[in-house]
Amino acid sequence: MRYLIGIDKGTSMVKSVVFDEDGRTVGTSEERVEVLSPRPGWHEEDPEDSWQACCRTIRGAISQAGIEARAVKGIGIAAHMGGAWIIDKDGKPVRNAVCWPDERAQPLLTELEGTGRLEEAFAISGNGLMPGITLMILAWLNRHEPEVRAKAKAVLGAKDYLRYRLTGGIATDPSDVSFVPGDIDARVHSPKLARLLGAEGWDDTLPEIVASDSIVGEVTAEAAEHTGLAAGTPVVTGCGDAVANVIGAGGSRPGEAITVLGTSCLNSLIVDEPGREPPGLGFLFAMPGDNYLRILPNTSGTITMDWFLDHFGGIRDGAGKWDFRAMEKRVAETPRGADGVLLLPYVNTAGVLAPFYDPRARGAFFGMSNQTTRDHLMRAVYEALAYSTRDCFEAMPGGQEVLTLTGGGARSAFWAQMFADVCKVPIEISTAEQTGAAGVALMAGVAVGIWPDLATGQAKTSSVSVRYEPDPLAAVDYDRWYDLYRDLRETYRGYSARRGELLGRVGA
Repeated sequence: MRYLIGIDKGTSMVKSVVFDEDGRTVGTSEERVEVLSPRPGWHEEDPEDSWQACCRTIRGAISQAGIEARAVKGIGIAAHMGGAWIIDKDGKPVRNAVCWPDERAQPLLTELEGTGRLEEAFAISGNGLMPGITLMILAWLNRHEPEVRAKAKAVLGAKDYLRYRLTGGIATDPSDVSFVPGDIDARVHSPKLARLLGAEGWDDTLPEIVASDSIVGEVTAEAAEHTGLAAGTPVVTGCGDAVANVIGAGGSRPGEAITVLGTSCLNSLIVDEPGREPPGLGFLFAMPGDNYLRILPNTSGTITMDWFLDHFGGIRDGAGKWDFRAMEKRVAETPRGADGVLLLPYVNTAGVLAPFYDPRARGAFFGMSNQTTRDHLMRAVYEALAYSTRDCFEAMPGGQEVLTLTGGGARSAFWAQMFADVCKVPIEISTAEQTGAAGVALMAGVAVGIWPDLATGQAKTSSVSVRYEPDPLAAVDYDRWYDLYRDLRETYRGYSARRGELLGRVGA
């Protein structure tokens, strides 16, 4: 039996997964990433600590799988996009890595409003800008830490840094270039865009672009000692986690819609051309081959549920973990519409990127009374994330016949049925597990000859496990509440702007 390893470096966790050639998970290990916040709104990592955590998960996954290292025939890495992992000529980190949730460049982004540069940047890249994209971080470094540029040899993404430590090679792929961002039509870096955003002077530090599914190096002897892998094991370039999750869930054809119900709720549509609709909003990423991924994200995905439970509590099981089955049973007994309570789920301090752009937008519960219970509030949380997904897909051109739901939240039958009822389309759940790691493992499998092409590998490793059809009566109920939700979010945008003015800052 041949095996593959997919590494999924998330914002909060790094995970390594061993798959067999039928796509079954046979070993997995994960470890929390230490987030550093030397100042409010900063989000950094120590690159060495993150690399060591990755090494431990690789060893742990191989151990759990009970296989020999030489049985691993290929490796792929996916990771969160944006940010900046900067190394010097000796391959050492110049400073802590800056990651995509970082807010330090927000004032620079605010300066660009009204200048026409944001619109020009979107025309080049197809991406709405946020403070944590690579070029905004580099612009901030130009202004505040110019000595970093003098020492920099290469500016890498998170997955590119881990792959550099595995193979010693410096490269990136078209999907990560999309969120630097670059020229989405040509799939290359854009010096013009760098100058527009104040990130000039870094052109020679941006790495060579190699196809996501190409073998770009092999595990070095040094990396083998740290990870337990066999030296010489092939490693593919890999891709950003948004693209990897879609591929791992079986998405490959234009028109397919996938929502990753994770920390951020990524509402994605595969397209065959780099369309910019709706203008100025969301993301547009290059996929392997000639396709693209159009994403309108709700930056406050399951982070909204985490926030609610952390601050307002819920039911725990005997091991002290959240008992979602028990909580959903109670929430299901609450009427649709949560007896008139609605939530605007904008709790992420990055604000809202879609279906409108407003870094000042913040969340709010509406419709509470002395009859409101915690169950009402929790149902409002569930419903709000379904409303926000419908809101994003309605802003994209074309309709969706089916929506594939993946991510941790997709394991909830209660929530999946709610998505079907709110969005008024069938919801399909893929059998694929660990879709981010699976996506890059599939690429590695094709590269080393386990499957002849990606479609064959996807057919072998994923299928539809369950399908939820919309309930027509529930859909009619939710239509009414969704209309109110849309009116509320427009009204509260004005309040968020006034709130930001009173506070005197954006990211709070």
